[in-house]
Order: sequence, then structure tokens, then C-alpha cells
Amino acid sequence: MRSLTYGDITWHDDSKPSEKDLLLLQEQYGFHELDIEDCLSEHERPKAEEYDTYLFLVFHIPYFHNPTGRILKEEVNIFLGQNFMATLHGGNLPVVERIWNEVQTSEEAKKEFLQYGTGFLLYELMHRFFEDVFPLVDTITRRLREIEDRLFESEEQVDLLREIMTLKRNIITMRSILLPQRTLVATLEHKNKKFVSEELALYFDDILDNIERQWALLETAKEISEALQDTHESWLSHKTNAVVKVLTIFSVTMLPLTVITGFYGMNISLPYQHSIHAFSGILISMLLMLLVMFGYFAKKKWL
Repeated sequence: MRSLTYGDITWHDDSKPSEKDLLLLQEQYGFHELDIEDCLSEHERPKAEEYDTYLFLVFHIPYFHNPTGRILKEEVNIFLGQNFMATLHGGNLPVVERIWNEVQTSEEAKKEFLQYGTGFLLYELMHRFFEDVFPLVDTITRRLREIEDRLFESEEQVDLLREIMTLKRNIITMRSILLPQRTLVATLEHKNKKFVSEELALYFDDILDNIERQWALLETAKEISEALQDTHESWLSHKTNAVVKVLTIFSVTMLPLTVITGFYGMNISLPYQHSIHAFSGILISMLLMLLVMFGYFAKKKWL
């Protein structure tokens, strides 16, 4: 676990903390044992627990997983006291590393982030967490536009169902992650003011506004993805019906011709089979039959 100190304020950070590290923190700051268990748990719901000497916060932050193309969630556990903050996470959020490097390498940045107390540091961290969500939402929106262009501009039958379903899954994941965060951020405005001051309440309201904007964009993306899926299925059905219609016309037109050729191919005596004009007559009959059938199809507007 790494630590930074400015004045009387200390920031502890650990990616993938061990039980030993958590027990050392508990011994130093008197954390409740249930909070330690929550940190060791793989899946803990977002929440804010208030104690006399600290706040315990659990956030879920979405991030993009390149190997699978899926949006996953990272659990961030935060212990916040008047003179300390501990951030515990899985190491998949580069924003923590960026802030840490800024504070570690620059005295000016260290002063900027830590001189106003742990509540301001919490705000900066959460602000950047949710600012990094906007590129994810923008990526989803851009991919929807690309799929829409491919769907409506291509004359060929294209199968985009897998791409659409992947986007829908990412949208559902993002919405399921952001939904509880809206309530969680809103509750921070009303928690013990010795951790989050009255002046900071407005700042946390700005974070809530960002989450609401992201939620609205995802709501629109959800509707667009559903519309694209319906349109794509209709387009595939239309193309399939067109192919089936062509094949059906070929089958229907060839069926009577096959009957005629099969009838005269039997090894029995048939009328006019010895005539020198038999072959020509059969060909003319077949041609006339084709013309009549195509004329009927055209009249019914089946072609």
C-alpha cells in the first residue's frame, strides 16, 4: 500500500489489497470489521456507511475491457476521515494512477488536491471517475451511428445482429452501474458535514449532474439500439423474402416443364413421338407455357 502525506492529511492507495493490508489499516484507524469484510468481498453493492470517525463508501465505476469489447465495472472502496483517505480498487481505473502521479511528482498538485481536506480530494477523485465515463458513452453513441449508416446505406444483406447485441449489452451494463451511483452521490450531500462540508455539497451536485447527463444519453442510446435491432430484423426478413420469391418463381416455372420432359422421357409409345416435328413442338409448347406463366406473374405484380 502506498501513501502520500501533505500537512496532517494522508492518502493511502492500494490496487488489489491483501487481507494483511486491510487489517493494518483497520488497526491504524479503527475501521469496523464488517467494512473490512466488504473490501474483501468480490461483489459488494454501492453504499455509503457513516461512522463517528469516518465514512465508508463503495462505488462501481464502468470501464472498457479491450480483449472482450465489453464494459465491465470496477469496485472502489473508500475510507474517508477528517485527516485520511484510503482508496482500494482492482487496478483497472487509470484515473487513480493519473491523480497519484500528479500529486506525487508535483508539490503544486499535492497542495491543490490536499490542502482543502479529504472531502475535496474525494470530490476530485469522483469527478474524474465520472468524467471518464463520458468517453464510454460517446463510444457507444458513435458505434450506433456507424451501424445505422451501414444498415441504411448498404444494398447488400449485412448481418449486424452481433454488433447490435454487443452494444445493447454494454448499454444495459452501463445503466445498471450508473443507476445506484445517482442515489449514492446524492446522499453524500447530506452526510456528516465534518467529512463533506457545506461548500462541497454544490460540487457533488455537479457530479450528480454529470451522471444524470450520462443516464439521459444512455436512455437515448437504448432506444436507438432497440430501433436499430427492429429495423435490422425487418431488413433481413425483407431480403430473405426477396431471395425466397426469386427461388419460388424458378421452382414454379420449372415444375410444369419438368413434368413435360419427364412425361415424354418415358419408355412407352406416345402420340407424335415419331414425328420429325415432335422435338420442335415440345420446345415451342414449353416456351409458350413459360411466357404465359411470366405474363400471369407480371399481371399479379409478383415479379
